[in-house]
Formats: sequence, C-alpha cells, structure tokens
Amino acid sequence: MANDGGLVAILAQWLADTLKVLTYGDDDTLVFKTVDIWKHQVGITESGMEASLRYFPFAFVGAGDEDTAREGDNDLRRIFDFKIIVGVDSKEDGVALWGDANHLGTSKIRDLVIAAFDKKRPDGTNITCDEFYYAGGLELLDQPKRHWIRLTFEVSQMKY
Repeated sequence: MANDGGLVAILAQWLADTLKVLTYGDDDTLVFKTVDIWKHQVGITESGMEASLRYFPFAFVGAGDEDTAREGDNDLRRIFDFKIIVGVDSKEDGVALWGDANHLGTSKIRDLVIAAFDKKRPDGTNITCDEFYYAGGLELLDQPKRHWIRLTFEVSQMKY
C-alpha cells in the first residue's frame, strides 16, 4: 500500500507486512486470511459484522496515541502506540476464542502476534528506533461464534 512516508505510516506498514507472512504449525500455514492497514473494514454494526465473515481470520493495523519525552540532552523522544485488531469467526460456539484442533482462536493468535513483535525492531525500513514492546490487550467483541481483540505495541526513541 502506498502511504505518505511518515514515521507512523512506515511502521504501520511494516507491522502489516510482517503479519501477512506470519505462519504456524509444521506446514507453515498462514495465520491470517486478511491483513491490512486499518481503514474501518469491520465494526460493531450489522454491515461491519458481515464484513468480518469475509475477512476472518483478520488483522488490521492502526496507529494509536503518541506521547513525547525529552532525552538527557533535550533530544525529542516520540513514543507511539500501534493497535492490531484481530478477529476470528467460527461455526461452533467458543472456537473463535479458544480454537480447536483445526482452527486457531484469538487465544493462540494473540501468542503468535506477541511473539512476532515483542522486543523486535523493524527490518527493511530506514527508521532507527527502540524495540517494539507489547503494552497489553483488550477484548473488543465476545460473541459465541465471533471474537475480536486489540493488541497494543509501543515503540519509542524515533530517529530518521
């Protein structure tokens, strides 16, 4: 996807590109059917719920809050939060959350996403930054056959 080349856009695209190739199992099965930058593809509306069925399992990457601090010599330190929305639909109650022998639920996907980004730096970009850190998760939607979570990662000390 083309973007404006800003720090947040470049880092969000790196997160999305990494999620697109995230695999699990001995046969390296892709974790997600759909990965993209957050453009309000799903939502807690009737049409947003229907979209979930087209995309699942999905991951959408968005930017969150920004904070700032100053280093010892008064250099600017920007601190960014990135949000990854993960959603799974299932045909049986509970499988979207807990998974089963043939399907990943958000429980296992959460583990895989955290492992992919916690304490990692973005490869293939011209950005120098600290490592990404997992900053917590939030349940967005809990239904018998649908489960969505939001995972937050923080990165700071941006230089370019």
